[in-house]
Amino acid sequence: MTDPISVLRDWLTIAVGEALSEQPTSPALDELEDTLNVPVPDDLRRYVRVIGPYLTRAEHGLFFGMSALPLDSGWSGELVQASADWLPVEAVEPPGTLRPVPFDPAWVLLAHDHGGAYLAADLRPGPAGQVGQIISCGPRETRRLQLAVSLTEFLTDLLWHAARGTVQVEREAGRLDVWFTDPEITHPIDLCLQRGAAALRRS
Repeated sequence: MTDPISVLRDWLTIAVGEALSEQPTSPALDELEDTLNVPVPDDLRRYVRVIGPYLTRAEHGLFFGMSALPLDSGWSGELVQASADWLPVEAVEPPGTLRPVPFDPAWVLLAHDHGGAYLAADLRPGPAGQVGQIISCGPRETRRLQLAVSLTEFLTDLLWHAARGTVQVEREAGRLDVWFTDPEITHPIDLCLQRGAAALRRS
């Protein structure tokens, strides 16, 4: 089975022109695990170790055009405070997979669209969810979605779309971008809001 994190690393290496060393540990994830008493899945740890060094070099649109975020524990604190003013969560899809709260510090932010929408790895899911599931969140999102049951599944879906040609991979000018080839599809969360939470999943 193809390892999607290794494929992303290879794409990023071509884009930036060099292979960056893997981080030996993830202190921020260790702190998160200890402070919040939540488990951190192995695939999320490996993503941070392997892909993290590239995310501090440049902004990369890895997540269907959404910009990948380097791991920064400061983001969570800011969003916990800001989320007090967010609109209430109206629905969760599929039901029960996420807890219907504006924001939780156990959501590890992975990507954003510069307009208030985020993708996160959920380390404190709802009763029908899975630890490490990929979810949508943010002040503009009153419907919250489980986009994949894990980071590995989400990235495998991304590679499946690249193989099918529904997304294109651009590696130039020191950055990597993965875009939908259909000009009418511009945002992965909007696509899932229109077509259902599973719209990005391979079939």
